[in-house]
Amino acid sequence: MSDISRAGHRPCDPDAARLRVRDLTVRVDGTVLLDVRDLELHPGITALTGANGAGKSTLLKALATLVPAGGGTITLGGTSTATRQGAAAYRDRIGYLPQTVDFPGHFTVREALAYSAWLRGIPAGKRAEAVGRALADLSLEDAADRQLRQLSGGNRQRVHIAQVLVHEPLSLLLDEPTTGIDSEHRLELRAHLDRISTGRTVVVSTHLTEDIELLARHVLTIHDGAVTFHGTPQELITLGSATGADAPHTARAIERGLNAVRSARS
Repeated sequence: MSDISRAGHRPCDPDAARLRVRDLTVRVDGTVLLDVRDLELHPGITALTGANGAGKSTLLKALATLVPAGGGTITLGGTSTATRQGAAAYRDRIGYLPQTVDFPGHFTVREALAYSAWLRGIPAGKRAEAVGRALADLSLEDAADRQLRQLSGGNRQRVHIAQVLVHEPLSLLLDEPTTGIDSEHRLELRAHLDRISTGRTVVVSTHLTEDIELLARHVLTIHDGAVTFHGTPQELITLGSATGADAPHTARAIERGLNAVRSARS
């Protein structure tokens, strides 16, 4: 296993990585699935939380411009989706990982990253460098020539994150990346996510309170497609402490804060 400290991540410009959302709506057959009026996300990890069906995946897909928006704009640094040209430039600056990835298992790790680099339009002469950097970013050098089907679930997840990181995006949108892997790989993955979030806006949807405790600089909670809380983990804990109950450790305090947000909706 490679040492995380050897990874080659180069921090992005914090101002260029600031993500702003204005009046973003998504409708299907007249039903509003997402309605985000005013949201600004800063470099570092934002934990996106909410019940099943609350709209977490829809928000991530909307931020990735994978679902048609009924209105609104998204701006990353100085690049806005308001025009077709701007939307194309915006997509070049983000990386999106869905909950489920269906990628051929016979590809080696290196081949998978090279394919992603090709898809992202990285010139042939620069692909080897981009692949090497992505391998280092996720400490995958020792697995570079192994087939994906030979890897554990946790290591495959690291490969998929490296694939969406290969073009050095300013923002990463990751849909439940820590779900479905064992605790050891989850701890390792969190360490990588924490490091590659330096100077980069990373949105991680999660159901795990320990992801909030160990990773997040900010927490974003949505319900029925609308934002119900946006603040720091400490602000969430403070909200939960208003219930008057003792919170024996941070994860429990965060859970109490999330419950307070849910109660405020009713």
